[in-house]
Amino acid sequence: MKVPVRAIALALAIFAVASTQAVAASPLDEAVAGYKYLRVERHGAILVVRFYNPPTNLLSAAMTGEIRDLVHRVDADAQTHVVIFTGGVPDFFIQHYDTSEFTKPPGTKSVTLPPPRYAINATDRTYLELAALSKPTIAAINGHAEGGGVELALACDFRIMTDPGEIGLPEITLGLLPGAGGTVRLPRLIGIARAKQIIMLGRDIDAEQAVRYGIVMEAVPPDRLMSESMQLAERLAALSPAALKLIKMVINASLSMPLEDALKLEDHSFDVLVRTEKAQHLVQRYLEQNQRWGASQEGLPP
Repeated sequence: MKVPVRAIALALAIFAVASTQAVAASPLDEAVAGYKYLRVERHGAILVVRFYNPPTNLLSAAMTGEIRDLVHRVDADAQTHVVIFTGGVPDFFIQHYDTSEFTKPPGTKSVTLPPPRYAINATDRTYLELAALSKPTIAAINGHAEGGGVELALACDFRIMTDPGEIGLPEITLGLLPGAGGTVRLPRLIGIARAKQIIMLGRDIDAEQAVRYGIVMEAVPPDRLMSESMQLAERLAALSPAALKLIKMVINASLSMPLEDALKLEDHSFDVLVRTEKAQHLVQRYLEQNQRWGASQEGLPP
């Protein structure tokens, strides 16, 4: 089978090495220093974000607001290429949403009335914006993750977790409240029947099952979690930000598109990417180094 030259160009553009110059302080760095529930560390083009709400890292409206603010700032920050999210409290990634915030006075309307037209809640809006972030994101799940914590992890592009079978940590729990964002995202990862089984029965998923179901990429011992996450982040940070942005956009958008429309979007994105100066330079260099696969042959030999 022959591989078209445009496929070579796209691959080269994707693996373009970004600048390795030192990263100076940015407005984002100054803003995140004032966060109460997020501890943010910069490692060159990589941000490590630690959730911090002791003693059990409950997700709250205030923490959600900081996460949303961070997402907006990261999207506009040219110095940040990759973000790692992890827990900043021992044994907890995010326990779940603070259920005390669900407490409301009894309703006065009859339950027989049709339900109102709901607007998407602030937490799910934050997760949608996190999923659409133009930079790659990694969830390094280092402890308890339930409900909203799992939903946040599902909104990230990559997920790595510690193996509770090796260290005795509690399992990652996917028992979500009905209507929570995880009930929408999970079926896309593992299929409808498996998702219904987990969500309806409130099953706990250990690391081995999470990997087998495709919920997380891999499970590693706790002393390797951050090193594995940083290695992945460094590889991503070394690639072309423009290529990564378009790849993520096309994949996310294609999930809700007819195939023909998704292919049109892919073709348009390729045309945008291949015309960049960096891509043109890499294609030319590749062809010069591999003259036997010249453009006149319209591809590679079988």
